[in-house]
Amino acid sequence: MTEPDADRLRRDLLRRLDAAMTDLPYGVATEIHDGIEEELGGLDAEATADRIAQLGDPGTIAREAMAEVPVSTLIAAAPSERSALTPQKAPLVETRGYAIAAALVFAFGGFIVPVVGWFVGAVLVSSSALWRRWEKIVAIALPFAVAALIAVVIWIARLITSSAVPAGEQEHNPLIPYGLDIWHSSILLIFVLIPVIGGWLLWRLRRR
Repeated sequence: MTEPDADRLRRDLLRRLDAAMTDLPYGVATEIHDGIEEELGGLDAEATADRIAQLGDPGTIAREAMAEVPVSTLIAAAPSERSALTPQKAPLVETRGYAIAAALVFAFGGFIVPVVGWFVGAVLVSSSALWRRWEKIVAIALPFAVAALIAVVIWIARLITSSAVPAGEQEHNPLIPYGLDIWHSSILLIFVLIPVIGGWLLWRLRRR
């Protein structure tokens, strides 16, 4: 089984669990839901299936939780609170449309408003709930890492060139990065790398 299979198994269990816990106080039900969701997060499909089998039927989980809730808590729970587990409209940052827009702004915002557009896209990407933390870090940090690597390579190349040629006889070697090469590399970074990262973010959204 693949990663999408694991996501499907998690969603199916949490959906059945929410339906079984409608009579529980909202705070108790939410704590159980979040705890199981966190426990299953990051597991592959096989491990997810095994853990779901260990947890047992959602109805049994709900009944056991109900038996442990004090009667006073059940009486105090407002009907509107208990019904809060019913499906509601997801926050904007958790929607697929928001994530797609964020990835597009990240990839092409810099073409419309240089520099600022990319920073706006980075903020939108970081606020979306559909990407994992490591995906956001890779997407935002990779351009800086590549730019730093280019700068180091050019600095080392110039250092080697200057040490190999006697003083006063230095001339430009066309095989060694020089002068405007940093600017050319930056253009390449803007026009190629960042849109590629934006496409990678869109690809990571599949089945989410």
